[in-house]
Amino acid sequence: MSYLFEQYWGWMLIAGILGLLVGWIVSETERHARWVAGWLHGALWIFAVGVVIAVLKLLPGRAGLWLESALLLFAAYLVGCWFSAWVHTLLAADAATSTTAPQPGTRAAAIDAAGVGSRPLVMEKPTGALDNLKLISGVGHKNEAVLHELGIYRFSQIAQWTEPQVHWIEHYFSFPGRVEREDWRGQARILAQGIETEFAKRVRRGEVDTSED
Repeated sequence: MSYLFEQYWGWMLIAGILGLLVGWIVSETERHARWVAGWLHGALWIFAVGVVIAVLKLLPGRAGLWLESALLLFAAYLVGCWFSAWVHTLLAADAATSTTAPQPGTRAAAIDAAGVGSRPLVMEKPTGALDNLKLISGVGHKNEAVLHELGIYRFSQIAQWTEPQVHWIEHYFSFPGRVEREDWRGQARILAQGIETEFAKRVRRGEVDTSED
């Protein structure tokens, strides 16, 4: 067997590289990854049968030599294919987790708010300019960022909140009663009509530290 390694190491390297490429390409999707896993399972059985035949010398002479050579190349290909598919699957899983998983604090807040009122309707982020939600008294930089994470970008959205939705928001932000007390909805109705409140004018003049850009 060591003789075959010395003779065919170059071909084994090529077979391994080919396996790496094939494993990477065909594991692009979860469906393909499952197909690779099933194919490798079947290939391993074929390889095992070949090994048994080679060990028992059931193929004499040149045929046995060809079988052993083929098994070495096949093994290199299988290892490359399996390793590449495994690495690709791990990287894809990590990427999916990092791009779709919410921040720990946001996720915890959403769980806490479950069952309290009803979540406000959301919208896709507009392509144009967003409403400056910091013009609402009680909405600073941090609260505006959280509202954006919730899909709330317009004064009109806040103005249309129902009582259950207000309760949900208050629980989500962990400040019960604040939205009603500061009248976010009333301020939003005025701002949505293009009319500036006294607080909004102060924000425009840069007199509110928490609302400065």
